[in-house]
Parts: sequence; C-alpha cells; structure tokens
Amino acid sequence: MSLLVVGNIAYDMIGDVRFLPNKNQATAVENLLFSNGGCAGNVAVAASKLGVKTALYSAVGYDFKDSGYLQQLLSLDVDVSFLQYVDDLTARSFIFTDKEESQQIYYYPGASAKLDAGNFDCKGFSHVHFTAGEISVYKGLMEKASEMGCVVSFDPGQEMFHRPIREQIMSCLPFASYLFFNEYEVKYLLNKVKGEDVHVFFSEKTRAIVVSRGEKGATLYLRDKTVDVPAVKTMVVRDPTGAGDAHRAGFLAGVIKGYDEEVACKVGAVVSSFVIQEKGTQTSLPSWEEMRKVYLQYFGEMKK
Repeated sequence: MSLLVVGNIAYDMIGDVRFLPNKNQATAVENLLFSNGGCAGNVAVAASKLGVKTALYSAVGYDFKDSGYLQQLLSLDVDVSFLQYVDDLTARSFIFTDKEESQQIYYYPGASAKLDAGNFDCKGFSHVHFTAGEISVYKGLMEKASEMGCVVSFDPGQEMFHRPIREQIMSCLPFASYLFFNEYEVKYLLNKVKGEDVHVFFSEKTRAIVVSRGEKGATLYLRDKTVDVPAVKTMVVRDPTGAGDAHRAGFLAGVIKGYDEEVACKVGAVVSSFVIQEKGTQTSLPSWEEMRKVYLQYFGEMKK
C-alpha cells in the first residue's frame, strides 16, 4: 500500500506578529523562520515518517536541487522521481501568525503553477492525495486515478479562496473518497454553494469528510454518523503552521495501514500535536511508534 501526493512544494517563511494588520497598516515581525514546506511536501514527509511508502508529484524550480530540500526528501525515503523541474522559482509561502494563532498567508506559486499533467501515472499506488497546488488540472488527474483503482483524497486548502469554486473545487469532489477542510474553508465553501451542512459535499464515492477545528479538534463526517475527535493537548504550542497537513498525513497513514476512519482521525490528531510544539511544518514529526505511544495514552488501544 503506497501514497502518491500531488500538489505544491514550497519554501516557507514563517513569522510571529503581535497582530495581523489591516489594509494600509504595518506590524513588526518578532520571530522569523525559513523552512521547507508546501502542502504536498508536508504531507509526503509526515506520511513517510509514519512508515508509508510515499512519492511526490509536483513541479519545482531551478533553485530546488541545491537547496537542501531535495536531500531532505531523499533522506526520508520520499520518492522524488515524479518531480518536474521548470524554469521558475520554487513556490514560496509567507505565513504570519498572531498571538491568537490566527494567520495571514501570502503565496507565490512559481514553479507549482506549471505542473504538467500530461505524464501523470499513478500505477502501483493504492492512494493518491491532492493538496493545494495547481488545482486547475486536478479534475483530469483525479478521474485518471479513479479509473486506475486508486483511492483519491482531496484537501483544496487555501486554493478555494482565489479559485473558481464550481469549475475547480466542486468539480473535483465526486472523485474523492476522502475530503479535508478546516472550519473556515468549509464555512466559506458552504456559503458559496448555498449549502446547509457538510453533507451536501458527499457524493457516491465519498467515505468521509474531515473538518479540522484547531484547538477544538476535528469533526469526522461519515454517512451514518458524525464523530467529534478532540485535539491532543500539549504542554506548549509554538506554531500551528503545518498542523493541518500533519493531520491529513496521519489520517491517510491510518487508513492505508488498515484502520477505520475514526481511528485514522485520532492518528491525525496525535501527529498534528507533534508539529505544533516546534516551529516549522516538518521540524517535529513522529514515527509510527512515537505516534502510537501518545495515541495509547490519549485514546487507548488502536483497534482495527
């Protein structure tokens, strides 16, 4: 069982601010960290550390090979043979977090926007996960993955705030077995489609929808029930950036390893609890055994 992650690889600049400024305002950045990131990169690294055979399908720039990011992926056994090198800078994310853990994100897509869908091949993969990235080409890729018998999952993330909703978001949903949103994204999407609740996003293929809610945990929507999964409390929260990607990776690792969606969602909660304790989206990620120890303490035995 293996996972192909489709989406963006980026360099992150993560800063802390006392407040998020309005238009024509400024604020001082108190701490600054440069790190490897991008939603696809984050999910792939976290899943690989959890023992899932993982590959990346993404477009990167001419600055990628010598950046250290490639070497990091190789050291973590992430398959990079599907990466596309294009004549542009690798994507950049500029992420600023205030004292209440609210964020503003500015994103330069760079090479990510030049993803070539023509050579897509997911043969040999059991699962294909689509993250934020060049989602204008995702519908065709999802259709192909479905035809090849892969389980498809989709986390559009921040893309939904600046993309055509029906053409590039809603058109992809029927191909996904698993959908992921945070509470702000799902509220925005429901408003755009004039839907009453999350169940309007269920299609024939949908097995579950996960809505993450920060310190309140996550809500797992299944066809026959809804389950609230609490967040795993930590002694310190240094940076929430990347917690969502870590949660997705944990969930997918749980499903791929044969656990049901409720257990998988709890795995996601544990994995994200590691990430928030350090700055950087890939700085503090657990192995499966490290995750399992915390899971046992917090949720009890992992039952298949």
